[in-house]
Amino acid sequence: TALILASRRWNRPEYLDLALTKLEDLWNLSTKEVRGKRYLLPGPVAAFVPSPSTVYLNPSYLAPFSFRLFAQVDPNHDWLSLVDSSYQVLKESSQVSAVGLPSDWIALDTETGQFQPLPPDSPLKSSYSFDAYRVWWRVAWDAAWFNTPEAFSYLGTATQHLQSLWRSSSKLPARIDIHGKPTVTYEATSQYAMLYSALRLIEPAMARELIEQKLIPQYHEGIWDDQSAYYTQNLAWLGLLPTTAIDLNLLNPS
Repeated sequence: TALILASRRWNRPEYLDLALTKLEDLWNLSTKEVRGKRYLLPGPVAAFVPSPSTVYLNPSYLAPFSFRLFAQVDPNHDWLSLVDSSYQVLKESSQVSAVGLPSDWIALDTETGQFQPLPPDSPLKSSYSFDAYRVWWRVAWDAAWFNTPEAFSYLGTATQHLQSLWRSSSKLPARIDIHGKPTVTYEATSQYAMLYSALRLIEPAMARELIEQKLIPQYHEGIWDDQSAYYTQNLAWLGLLPTTAIDLNLLNPS
């Protein structure tokens, strides 16, 4: 995504050439067709297809806005099919949660096409936690950049439980299991930042509350939380970055 935008911003065709090389590898090494649909994997096929009947997916890796850009520059692969499968994964896998939240990890049964939680003894967990936060940001940018109905619909539905928790207690637990039960009592600045990016589109008043009550108080001399919180720095700055910070003309292939 960055290479495509940079090639347009600074008229550097070599950046686009490098992007196309990477897209070829991404398609060949980290996508898989299941029952006529192609899905983005969170890494190499060998690592996330544990058996012929199971594929492990990480919903937070799904970036429909990026796939739309890829389709503009790479006619050799059907990147728009990944937009469709991404929203399928997001919608159907969130239904595995009793409260409709995305999971860090989800299993796709290749024989039935159904989504299910990973086995309890798996090191990868089907719970709403630090990976799943990124879903809000990725879908929000698709909504903001491309005015995508699927994005607005998903954000409006999948954030309902968190909105209810916030209205009732003005805080959100950092981890929630698939039964809708908090598994920790602590909060996460990274969650608030990612959720902010979605709520500013669909519930702007609540988004302002997150900023004022949970984000600004955690910012001290250029650092969110503390200097060891590397992951938080990334998600906080990305979550707060306005989608208009990128010249929208760069989204146009011409």
